Formats: sequence, structure tokens, C-alpha cells
Amino acid sequence: MPAYRLRPAKNITDDTGRQISEVFGVADGHEDLSVAWVMMPAGSHRIEERNEYTEVVIVLSGKARATIDEKVEKVGAGHSIYIPRNALWRCENIGREPLVC
Repeated sequence: MPAYRLRPAKNITDDTGRQISEVFGVADGHEDLSVAWVMMPAGSHRIEERNEYTEVVIVLSGKARATIDEKVEKVGAGHSIYIPRNALWRCENIGREPLVC
């Protein structure tokens, strides 16, 4: 059974301060699944995107506003966000602390 850890050497930080660290994915031989850790500082947001795959975001801490095909919902720690394939979506940190997913 393979076990994976966060890989700080693979962290990416964008111009909004959002940090993304892939845990495993295509590069590890997983063509059908990838897992990443994401931290968004207070006030940051994710650019709207549309993916050709289903995505699930699990909120570990913080507060967010998730928009999926114009439907908006506020979520926090303990929530998960289901993003269907080809849906237009974005996530915004609406709290005063980092949003960790």
C-alpha cells in the first residue's frame, strides 16, 4: 500500500499568495486521480476555471464562498464541495484566517 506525504519541494505559490502542494497525481502513475493541499490567504480567490474532470474540495479550516455554475454557497471546516465535470467554478476565502483545503 503506497502512502504519500506533502512534498514541500513541489509547492507552488501564485501572485495572490495561494500555495498549492501536490500530494500525488499523474507523475506518480495515477492517471485517474490527484490529491493536492491548498492554502489561500485571507481575501484571496481562485480564478474561475472549468475542468474536464470531477473535483472534490474538502475544507479543513477557514471560511469560503464557493461558486459552481453561478450557484453560490458559504462553506467552512468540515464541508466538502463537489464540482461536476465541466462546471465553471471558483472559491474565495471570505474569512480572516487562511483557508486550507
